[in-house]
Amino acid sequence: ECLMPVVRLIDEPEDDELRELYERLSGASGGQMGVLNIFKTIAHNPRLLRAWIRMGTLLLAPGGITLSPRLREIAILRIAQQCGSEYEFAHHIRIAEAVGITEDEISSLQDYDEDSSFSELDRAVVRYTDALAAMSPDAPEIAREMKRWLSDRELVELSFCIGHWGMLACVLVPLQIPVDDALVSQLPQEWREWL
Repeated sequence: ECLMPVVRLIDEPEDDELRELYERLSGASGGQMGVLNIFKTIAHNPRLLRAWIRMGTLLLAPGGITLSPRLREIAILRIAQQCGSEYEFAHHIRIAEAVGITEDEISSLQDYDEDSSFSELDRAVVRYTDALAAMSPDAPEIAREMKRWLSDRELVELSFCIGHWGMLACVLVPLQIPVDDALVSQLPQEWREWL
C-alpha cells in the first residue's frame, strides 16, 4: 500500500545547508536507507528538523536516557499501535529487535496480557502508554504504580518518550507519510497485521 503524502517530500534540498544535512543523514544509515521520508517532510522547516533530530538522538542514542531501551521500544511500538502510525511502527520493529525484543513479542503486543514473554513491568509500560495515549484520568495512578520499578528520572523519560512519539504520530498519520521503501523490503511480510 502506497500512501500519497499530503505535503511534498523534499527529495532535493534547494539550499546548501539542508543539502549538507541530507548528506549527513544519508551517511548515518551507512547509505542503506538514504534520507528518510520523515526527514524529507520536516525539512519544510530546516530549523525544526535540526532541533527534532537532536531530540530524537538524545532519546534513542546509548547514554541519552537511563530508561531501558527495551521499555522505550515497547512504549514506542505501543503508541504507534494506538495512533495507527504505520511509519513509526515499521521503523521501530528493527530498533526493537536490535535491543532484544523478539519478532514474536512485537507480533503479540496487541495481546500483551495473554503473552507470557512480557514481564509484569513490560505489561505496566503498555498500560501506562495506553493511559497516556487516551489521556486517561487513570494515568496518574498508573504512573504511581510504575514507581515500583522505575526511578523518578526513568518515569519522566518514559512519559517523554510516549509523548514524543505520540506527537510524531500527529505529523506522520494525518500527513500520510509513507514508510520508506528501503525499510519495507527488510520487514517481515506480515508486519502490518501487528499494528
